[in-house]
Amino acid sequence: MSFNQRQSNRVNVSFPIQISFGSQITLQGYLKDLSLKSAFIHLKNSIYMQLNDELNFHIESPHVDPPANIQGTARISRIAGGEGIAIYFVKMDEQSSKHLEQLVGVM
Repeated sequence: MSFNQRQSNRVNVSFPIQISFGSQITLQGYLKDLSLKSAFIHLKNSIYMQLNDELNFHIESPHVDPPANIQGTARISRIAGGEGIAIYFVKMDEQSSKHLEQLVGVM
């Protein structure tokens, strides 16, 4: 019996995301895929990160008109050495949630 763990649709994307750890470290990356609950971020920079580390994220989506800002907090669910990190969204304001739904539905 096969079970698919991913319950929500994923879309392939390629646009910038900014992540920050507290007020000290900010990194630029690129989203590779996105769903309503999670995302994979390609990062060129390598800093010490662990599973379940909490971070803040900011996405400016060029794919909707007008461009939408999606921001909130997330946790690291997977670290792929040399590729990037997978995150799952923990908290987002209502407007960001609506923009994310729009983005995932549009793509």
